[in-house]
Amino acid sequence: MQLVDRALKSLVIISREPQGISVSELSQKLEIPASSAHRVLNSLKDNHFVIQDEETKKYHISYKIFTLCSAVKEQDSLVALSRPFMRRLSQEIQKTAVLCVMSGDKLLNLDCVENRDASIYMVKTGKEMPLYSTSAGRVFAAYMPQERAMKIFEKTVRRQETPYTKTDLKELLDELQRIRSQGYAIIDEELQVGVQGIACPIQDSAQRVVAAIAVTTVKETNSLDEQMIERLKYYAAEISKEIS
Repeated sequence: MQLVDRALKSLVIISREPQGISVSELSQKLEIPASSAHRVLNSLKDNHFVIQDEETKKYHISYKIFTLCSAVKEQDSLVALSRPFMRRLSQEIQKTAVLCVMSGDKLLNLDCVENRDASIYMVKTGKEMPLYSTSAGRVFAAYMPQERAMKIFEKTVRRQETPYTKTDLKELLDELQRIRSQGYAIIDEELQVGVQGIACPIQDSAQRVVAAIAVTTVKETNSLDEQMIERLKYYAAEISKEIS
């Protein structure tokens, strides 16, 4: 953890030095031996977070940092563009609407518009969840190359959250094929007994799935119906048009 801490502090320091920074200068600012500063810089360089000027030998922030920042800005734009449609959807069907994206091999709840109904399943913004047992997660798995989806499922600890949770790889593969053909995914009491979830893909101009929009509902009192599914598909398509 010490190396990680030093690396993060180094990035902050280097970002404030437009002319770059030398090993000895970083050593002084971090108050560590020059050999330790050299190891930190080498690690950052190997991972392409900094570059070294061949003439001055000083280190500068690389463009990889800007790529990461661009990804954050892109997600902010996605939230801003999606939120008006999520509000309308939530008002129309009286359910909490959730915007989800991929985070590595997991699902991330990026934003949500809560409704007072809110079901008994609490949605936490920023929470990472597995692909296999969530409606939005299965949407991403269905539209990615099958080989990649299977690799993610294989290395995921697939827990039997309820008696209805699908964990068998063959069963999950069949489910992904159904999702592709119908354009949406349904989770029926697989994550929590008594709760249903549905999600639709949000696609960019190249037809890549960049996000998913999902809602949850209590099965006994307000189960999913065709009208709810159609409204979700409609707003997913509207968001897709907006970001294309």
